[in-house]
Amino acid sequence: MNSPFPSESPLIGIGFRVPIAKWTLANLHRFDVLEITVDHYIKGGEYVRRAIRNLVDRVPLVLHGVGLSIGTDAPLDEAYLDAVAEAVDDLKVPSYSEHLAWTKVPGIDLANLLPVPKTRAAADMLIPKIERIQARLPVPFSIENISYVFDFPDAEMSDAEFFNLLFRETGVEMLLDVENLFVNASNHAVDPLAFLEQLPEGVVTGVHAAGGPLVRRPYLDVPFHADNHSHPVPQQALDLLEYALDRQRPRTVILERDNDYEQGEELLADVTRIRRQAARAASSTEGSVTDVPAY
Repeated sequence: MNSPFPSESPLIGIGFRVPIAKWTLANLHRFDVLEITVDHYIKGGEYVRRAIRNLVDRVPLVLHGVGLSIGTDAPLDEAYLDAVAEAVDDLKVPSYSEHLAWTKVPGIDLANLLPVPKTRAAADMLIPKIERIQARLPVPFSIENISYVFDFPDAEMSDAEFFNLLFRETGVEMLLDVENLFVNASNHAVDPLAFLEQLPEGVVTGVHAAGGPLVRRPYLDVPFHADNHSHPVPQQALDLLEYALDRQRPRTVILERDNDYEQGEELLADVTRIRRQAARAASSTEGSVTDVPAY
């Protein structure tokens, strides 16, 4: 898989958010790449579209979506897919990614990323959709692992086995979210290192990192890690990033922040931490990460 970017090391940047557009432009020299949420471009109105188009040729861009809902057991939203294709062309992006999730049922937007059953039947539903997306778009397509509050009890495969099935049958690539991996490890006892070790070499073409709170409520038996992109990246997620970078060569690492993103110094500090962790992985001679916590 050849990189569309000239750099050997991953480009490191943030997700572009219009409320902090001026701050982002003032700090543009600190980022190698920006990630555009395609839904903001499609639905944000002319002011938002103009602000995003203003970035073209100023900094490398990648495109990410939240609304295609490929996990819904219904035909793809072809109008949405056409809008994605238009955005790919307008913004001159080299890649597009979406969540392996469902966010709607016919006529109802659920406003949540919900997990797909890890079954052969679900895979058979997903495969032609992935192939349709690949045929419609002129750039590589990647699917992202989500964090989930619940999982379906009739799973026939592990998370890694399900992703690997889709990789084998479609050639789709992966956007690896290390925060989601950490959250699932904490909330559901998923083994994050086993997940990373089972991924085929070269399949991860991008990485997301983010942070969220540890939620404590009287009705919860144990505290729950929430993935709401409001906090600095936890060190455990950065350790998983380093572990992944020992095995994969992603083109980009994107810091996501969707709440409390006015904390500019926190964002810049996280970018610095991500750069440091990526540099550690690049200089590693033993191919393993020390001090990865138990889950």
